[in-house]
Amino acid sequence: MSTALLAAGCQSSASKEQPNVPEADAEIVDFTHKAEADYAEGFHISYHDNYKLLEIINPFQDRVDTLRYSLVPRGIADQVNVKNTREIPIPVRTLVATSTTHVALTDMLNANETITGMVGADYIYTPEVRRRIEEGIITGFPEGELNKEKVLALDPDLLMISGGQSSQFDNYRVLMDSGIDLLVNSEWLETTPLGKAEWVKVMAALLNKEKLANEKFDAVARRYNHLKAAVDTVEDKPTTINNMPYKGAWFVPGGESFTARFLRDAGADYPWYDSGETGGLRKAFEVVYRQGLEADVWLHPGTAKTKEDILAKDERFRDFKSFRTGKIYHNYRRSTPSGANDFWESGVVRPDLVLADLVKIFHPEIAGNHNFYYYGNVE
Repeated sequence: MSTALLAAGCQSSASKEQPNVPEADAEIVDFTHKAEADYAEGFHISYHDNYKLLEIINPFQDRVDTLRYSLVPRGIADQVNVKNTREIPIPVRTLVATSTTHVALTDMLNANETITGMVGADYIYTPEVRRRIEEGIITGFPEGELNKEKVLALDPDLLMISGGQSSQFDNYRVLMDSGIDLLVNSEWLETTPLGKAEWVKVMAALLNKEKLANEKFDAVARRYNHLKAAVDTVEDKPTTINNMPYKGAWFVPGGESFTARFLRDAGADYPWYDSGETGGLRKAFEVVYRQGLEADVWLHPGTAKTKEDILAKDERFRDFKSFRTGKIYHNYRRSTPSGANDFWESGVVRPDLVLADLVKIFHPEIAGNHNFYYYGNVE
């Protein structure tokens, strides 16, 4: 692991608070509006005299660690030195993003102009960002590739990556050694829809947009919880299966996964709630097929948008109850020919809309006049 990562990732060392900001610089530091994590488990933000302390908790799959960042107002960045943290001057003015979810965060905060580089540019759905890529305002990088020379030429204030294996930091050593700040965003590890959406507050802390983030997230949380409460009163829970088999195996969501939480909150019954897994489960084709024969609803049947697409995979799916009743649903309603899918973009910060779609599928009597936003019926 790089020394730069170690400097940013001391787990238990206490931070050393700095003296108060000199009076001449007091107007630079305005932490009137604060962001706190109420649902997310992967980050913590605290506010001090002249910096914000952002802690990213257990961002890696292969080690227990906490990355600690001191977010220091740009006007006094040279005066503040917080022990055992990686300093990031704020507000961040330019950002290279490496995930479509990062776009969802800036878009919710009306800050898409911050993005100057985008990995996986072909898979961006947000029209404003896609337009800026097409016009060359945002430098696009292919999916899974980050040209270090181009990043150095862009000289962004921040490179935001998604957590994974800690060894990946070696890939960014040259960028970090060149003075480009790097932050790990691990929203994808959250197992609840509101926990994942709440990472907009991390972006807000970087951009000094806590007030807007609190307002928008609170509205999403209220709608989500209101809808969930209505569903909780329903006793009848339609059964469902998910996904499409691949090479003889059928991967389904674990019982404690992000997707399973959505199913619970939408009032669905699911065969693998008791599995206890937060990730996916590998099942034999026959195991899921037997469940599918009687399941009321089939969600996410791969890329299929028509029944013909499904039968092209396997004629046996004709025997599914959901096939006969027409209750098969995809999440490609907002997608582009290039492969962009807004379900994986804005859906991250709008779980209230995702839940509303699912409630319309499982309990249309509760959904009222809601029109599908991300989901669509396989015709």
